[in-house]
Formats: sequence, structure tokens, C-alpha cells
Amino acid sequence: MKKLILVIMLILSMISAAQSQQELTQFFNRTNAFLKAHVHNNLVSYGEIKKDPKQITELVKLLENFDVSKLSDANSEKAFWINAYNILVINTVVTHSPIKSPMDVAGFFDGRKHQVAGEKLTLNDIENIKLREKFGDARIHFALVCAALSCPPIINQAYLPETLDEQLNQRARINLNDDNFVRVVKGEKKVYLSEIFKWYKKDFGSILQFVNQYRTQAIPIDYSIDYYTYDWRLNESKEIRTGQFLIERDNLQAYTSSTLLRPGEIEVKTFNNLYTQTAFYNADGEKVDLNTRSTFFTNITSFLIGTTPNINLGFDVYFKSVRNAGESSSPLSVFKFASGNNSRTALTAFAPKIKVSPFSGLQNLSLQTLVLIPLVSNLDENPFLDYDAVQWWTQIFYDKMLSSKFLVYLENGWFFRFDSEETVVSSPLKVIGNYYHSDKWTVYLPTELTPTWDGSSWSSYYFQGGLGLKYQITANLEVETLATKFFKGKDAGAGVTYNIGFRIIR
Repeated sequence: MKKLILVIMLILSMISAAQSQQELTQFFNRTNAFLKAHVHNNLVSYGEIKKDPKQITELVKLLENFDVSKLSDANSEKAFWINAYNILVINTVVTHSPIKSPMDVAGFFDGRKHQVAGEKLTLNDIENIKLREKFGDARIHFALVCAALSCPPIINQAYLPETLDEQLNQRARINLNDDNFVRVVKGEKKVYLSEIFKWYKKDFGSILQFVNQYRTQAIPIDYSIDYYTYDWRLNESKEIRTGQFLIERDNLQAYTSSTLLRPGEIEVKTFNNLYTQTAFYNADGEKVDLNTRSTFFTNITSFLIGTTPNINLGFDVYFKSVRNAGESSSPLSVFKFASGNNSRTALTAFAPKIKVSPFSGLQNLSLQTLVLIPLVSNLDENPFLDYDAVQWWTQIFYDKMLSSKFLVYLENGWFFRFDSEETVVSSPLKVIGNYYHSDKWTVYLPTELTPTWDGSSWSSYYFQGGLGLKYQITANLEVETLATKFFKGKDAGAGVTYNIGFRIIR
């Protein structure tokens, strides 16, 4: 009889453990789906969640009576509490929205109790008792997100037992190599750290030794330490969606080339460039008058669709026209789109492309590659319209916020043109400073240096700079104008460009 009772108890225990594991898996899966849907560019769409709170309501319900004691290993328990903390932070913000900071809610961290795993706990209880006290793992400070901009950026995935160590190491590496989190001032022999290192100093031991474990460039141990002021503004993304339509954007920072479209989003863009020249930079870099005017018009129509969180697919179509005429002729005459001895017009090329975000922790860095295929032949005959060759373009895009108003954008690439006699290689580098005057207006200053390579040296190059404006007409539509001048060059034109473009995202 005793043996039978023991067997029954064992079976019941196994069933209970299996149920707990099933509940945990369900919680992780739902958390993962929720974060993927509502975390964009390390920010949370609280407004989107408030409009449809079903997912987070179900997650909070799962947390209430979860039996943590039945979990099979430490990583499962640690992952559970990290995800629970982040979900409860988001739920608290949503419950009290609209707010501008978690500090707007009295007792946000230490007063408001949440039902979790059969206990009434504050957010501080979860952090300090369930995680810091039990596990002593300082890496959790880069995974727990307190809903403020100075918190470690939230990721759009759940922390999972089987990948937890890898995820925590990755978050530590990303944050401790981020200038927004660790600011090294070599001239002062000083490092400015997040106040997290001050509040939880005992968790890190020797702070610089801890930081240097994850740094690509170690900070000298003799550097002094100071702390920058914590930014408690809400880590909110105002990207809100009705059906398939994007109805609000936070501001034009969301429209950089570095960021990918979310799955299902579509971008259609048309960019019109008018280039006109009456002079040329010769092989010695001297500006030479041509006594004629050459004008080129290029329209690039682009289509891009988000297919997965890390991949966009699309294509570009090129339409071009050229007109050579007297020096005093109007550049606008190219819009006659004539064809003759001095003019040509054609749909010149089609370019399929793929754009990827190769690093999950760097959503403001992306890589795009495309193959430009000529649609007609003899493009490079007189009058020259385009290169009569297949071209392979690979570009790297990166942007960095310097403050709430200023962003710097970098673009570098390698263009290979496969002419019949040789392969021509160029490597344009663009640097663009952006000033966000308001949520709708952006002023930007672009500069570009494009050398063409002959072995290890430049066979030609050009340098241009200019002034551009962007305006967000509606939540979905943007207009852009730009004027540039070619200031220096070698075997390159010495003209100017006038540009206008439109972009719609839905």
C-alpha cells in the first residue's frame, strides 16, 4: 500500500512539474510574440498596447499564480523573473497612460504591488529579492528595463532559459560599448557611467574591471569615474497602427535609411534628380569651362517591403534623360524628354535589392545590396545616358543620435561596374548631419566623397555638399528637397543638383 501511495505521489509530482514547464513555455512564447509586436527600435509602443491590451492582460494573468517552485533549473527561474519584471513595467505604464515618465506614477517601483507567482510583490521586490539576492548576477542590470530612456534598451524578444547566458552577455557587451551608456573622455582621463553603476555598486565589484570584461577597447584602470544624470523620460515609440496603416510616427528620426521596415510594412519612394554642368574638373583637378551645358534628369522609383524583422526586399527602377545644348540654355529643357543627336530618354535599369539588419542589438545599422541591370543597350553612346554595364552596389547605413535634436547619418559602400573591358570600382562615403526642428521638419547637411579606384589609388573622384529639407506632410507621406554643389573633383563634373522626392510608408 505504501509503495502504491509513493508511486501515485511520484506520478502526480511528475504531472505537476510537466504542467509547470508547459506554463513556463507558454509564458515565454507569448512574451516573445508580444515584444516582437510592440517593441520597435528599442522603444515600446505603449499607445498601441493601450488600444488593444488583450495580449498584455493575458500575460499578467499567466504571472499571477505561476508556481516558480516547480521550475527545473536556475536559468528557467531567472529568465521567468526578468521577463516578469519587464512585462509588469510595461503594464504599469499602460495602466497609467498617458504619462511622460515612470516617475509620474507614485510608488511605480516600490509602492505598487503586483500579484506574481502567488505573492504580492513590488517591482523592487522582484529586482532585489527574486533576482539580485538569489542569483548575484550583475548582468541582469542590462536586461531589466525600467521604462526610461536611460535604461538599457529593451529588446523585442523574450529571455529564454536555453539562451539566457548568451543573451545576458550580449546585452552587457552592447550596452558597455555604447557611448550613451559608457562615455570615455580621454583628455580628462575620466569615464562617465550610467547611474545604475552607482545605485548597485556592490553588484559590480571593481567597476572598471567589470566593464572591461565586455569592452572592445578597455578603459584604463586609473581613469576616474563619474555618473551622468539619468534620463527618466518614457522610452516610448509613438508608432501606432490601424490595420495595415501607419497612423502616427514619433518624428522624422524614424525615417532614416538605417532602419528596416517592420514585417508587412511597404515603402514606395520616388526621387527626382536634376544635374546640370557647364564646367568639368580635369585630370589635374582644375576646373575647366566646357562652353556647353549638359543636363541629366534621373528618376528613381523604389519599392520595399518588410518580410521579417531583419530582412526587407524590393527593387528600384531608373528613368533617365539627357540634353546637351548651349551654355546659356535652360536646364529645364531636359524635361522635353526628347531623343535626337543631342538628347536621349529611356527607362534605363531595373535593380532587385535586399536590405538586412545583421545585428539584433544594432537596429540603427543595416546593409543593402542590389544588382543594377540595364534594360536597353548602347546607353554609353553619345549623348551619354548611363553606363552600359551591370553594376553591383553594396551599402552600409548607420545613424547615431547625438541629442534629442541632432542625428548624424553615415553611409559607405562599394560599387562594382562590370564593363566589357574592365571592372570599375568606386566607394562613396556620405556623412549627413540632421537637425530636427520639430516633429515634422528636418534640416540636413549632406557631404559626399566618391573616389573611383585604379588599384590602390584614385583614378578619379568628386566631392559634393549641400542643404536639404524634409517635411512630414501626413503620418504616411514625406516630401524632401535638396540642392548640392560639386566643390572638388578629378575627371569629374563641376555642376550642381536640384532634387525633390516623395516617400509613403503604409
